[in-house]
This record gives sequence, C-alpha cells and structure tokens, in this order.
Amino acid sequence: MSGTVEYIPVTLNAIRVDTIVGCDLYLQNHINNEVSYVLYCSGTNVVKSDKIEDLQRHSVKTLFIRKEDKKIYLKYVESSLKHIINDGRVDVKEKAYIVYDVAKNIMEDVFEDPRSGEQVERSKSWVSNTIDFIIRSKGSFSGMMSMISYDYYTYTHSVNVSVLGLLFAKYLGLDGGEMQVFGTGLLLHDVGKTQIDPAIINKKERLNDEEFARIKMHVDLGADILKQTGGVDSTSFFPIMQHHEKYNGKGYPNGLKGDAIHKYGRIAGIIDVYDALTTQRSYSDARKPFAALKIMNEEMKESFDEKYFKDFILFLGSGGERQYQKSKKKFPMSV
Repeated sequence: MSGTVEYIPVTLNAIRVDTIVGCDLYLQNHINNEVSYVLYCSGTNVVKSDKIEDLQRHSVKTLFIRKEDKKIYLKYVESSLKHIINDGRVDVKEKAYIVYDVAKNIMEDVFEDPRSGEQVERSKSWVSNTIDFIIRSKGSFSGMMSMISYDYYTYTHSVNVSVLGLLFAKYLGLDGGEMQVFGTGLLLHDVGKTQIDPAIINKKERLNDEEFARIKMHVDLGADILKQTGGVDSTSFFPIMQHHEKYNGKGYPNGLKGDAIHKYGRIAGIIDVYDALTTQRSYSDARKPFAALKIMNEEMKESFDEKYFKDFILFLGSGGERQYQKSKKKFPMSV
C-alpha cells in the first residue's frame, strides 16, 4: 500500500505535551525520491515537551498517522479543543480546520448511535468551543466558511448548518447562551434521518408521495429520539422541530405560519435550504452562493421570514460583520 493511502498528515499544533494521543505518530522521510514513515511516538506513550520542542527547532509542523487511526486521533483532538482554540500560536485557518474536522467526527458518531447521551454532550461541548472560537478570533468567518464541505452527507450537512448558523447568530447579535442552544439544535437537527431508509435519503430520482411522507417524518423522529435521550435544552428543539416550517404555512410537520414559527426555526429554515442548494447532492449539482440566493428569493420567496432572509444575504456579503451600507453595494438585495 502506498504512503499516501496509508498515512495522513496532522498538525503538530494539535498535539499537547504530557498527553497520550492514543495512536502512533510518524515522521515523513524523503530519501532518494522515496517517501517513508518512521515511528516518532507510540500511541501509548506520553508526548514529552522536549520531543515537541525538538520538532519545533527543526521547523517540523506536520506529523502523520495511519489513516485507520483517524477517529482515534480526532477524539484526542476533541478533548484538547478548548486548549487549541485559545492557543495564540495556532493560526485561525488551522483552528477552523480542526474545529470542522472534530465536528464531522462527532456527527458521524451521533448518526451511528443517535440515542447516546454521550454524543449529545459531545455535541454541546463542540458548540460551546466553536462559539468561543467565533467570538474571540478575528478571521473566524473566512476560516470557517472555507471549511464548509460542498459534498453532501447527512452529517456534513449538519455541521455546515451549525457553522453557518453560529456565524449568522453572531452577526445578528445573539448572546452566548442563545448561540449555545441554537447551535446545538442546528447540529442535531437531522438526527431523525437515522430512522429513514438510506435508499430514500440518497435516491437520485424524484421521491414518490410515499417516500416523501416518510422523509417528512424525520423531524418528529429526531425530536422523539432527543427527548428520550435527554440533555437537550427545550429551546434547542425549535430548530430541530421547525427547520422545515415555511413562513407561508406550507411547511411541515405542523404547517406553522409567520411568527408562529420561533425565530430559531425561521433562521434554521433559511440556512438549511441554503446549504442544501450549495452542496453536491445525489439528485442535484451544487449551486454557487449567488445562484442559490436567487432561487430562494425568486422561487421560494414566501417560504422565509423576509427580514432574516435579507439579513442572511447581507451577512454573506459582508464577511460576517455588520457593515450595512458597504455590504448592500457588495451583495445587492435585488438577487
């Protein structure tokens, strides 16, 4: 097996001194145009400060792990996430990459075992750390936006929606507590899809009435799972239960209309559709942001709260900062 298949790079900045990573770490060697990997630190050994310092002196910024150990490694990084986010030596883009990768790993585990209280707690902890990153780090908007995956999987969609939602929530001026419950709801909003036949979810052709009726059940199914699991704030259920409600009352599962939909549900509906349109799906190519907003504005106009939709356009056009006059020129409302 070739090295590129067997090993993947990891940043030295994610390795903390006096910790046990849990998987072997390797150095990459280049000899006579051949690449080889040399064991640097066993996964059962403590990483000592002198070893890290020695690598830093030699300007080594990247270590390698076996591809099969990626989940072990990401679980380790997850445990150090707060430390990494607050480490001034790690640049914003690298932090964003780590935050996004950890979230994908958590959501894979959530979708594997949605009834686990541990996964709910991991989700809430990730949201808390990500809020800290977004609020404290200048450049977090561009860093996180550059990480968003355009290949659609249910778990990456959940991460994308949560990342977009947290960035937008900051733009709207929501406080940390509001961002926490909102972001948790967004991250877990599609948990009910674990109860739907994957053949329906991944079907390339148009769904028939029976299949669409089944898909619509994911909202209630997800809410039921999370209520039984516990640990989810009651306010977090608004984006979970209402992300498919439409402002004109033609959504599901309850056909709520206008302000009967909680603000978290109205915001979640916008972000959910935007991410679905801008990612590659089994039945649809990814649209560019402008094209997606145009579809939402012209073909789905009455589906969204107009104020939040306008704010969302301004948010995307202004790099996540409230600069109304500047952003109106950059991203005009007449999409």
